[in-house]
Amino acid sequence: MSATREVSFSATGSLTRDEYDEAARAAGLLRRGRAVAALGTVFLAAAGVTPSPTGLTVDPVSLGIAVAYGLVVLLVLPRWAVARGFRAGRGSEEKRVVVDAAGIEVFRGAESQRIVWDEVRWYHETPRLHVFVGRSRRRTCLVALPKRLFTAPGESDLLAAFAQARAGDRS
Repeated sequence: MSATREVSFSATGSLTRDEYDEAARAAGLLRRGRAVAALGTVFLAAAGVTPSPTGLTVDPVSLGIAVAYGLVVLLVLPRWAVARGFRAGRGSEEKRVVVDAAGIEVFRGAESQRIVWDEVRWYHETPRLHVFVGRSRRRTCLVALPKRLFTAPGESDLLAAFAQARAGDRS
């Protein structure tokens, strides 16, 4: 552990859309919204069903609205939100990321953003990525580092141990 306190990791590169999609899934950014959308779809469908003397009567218009709502909110909006996040973060641009004892700093051109370890809420490692989720100035921040950017042997494993010790899973 003491060896990882003095370490600084630096990576320069860009994120592909597939990697960003994987990071968003790993971070669970849309999990809560999908649960609320599914519940809303069930309530809309239930509103179209009324009891009658012969059983249950289904209103096809209300059921159609519930199906359309479910398709849009469960399938279309999550993909749109991930695509918007990729474009807003200018995911395809080359960035330099430095992970050290103070936190994570992302450099994009002349601007930079630092997330201190107290703001990092969650770390997860996937087969292709290191994913950090935090909050900075009331905004959720997602930092994904592709493992392909680490060329030194064992550097990616050392970053995983360092990140797990610093951030862990604080969810």
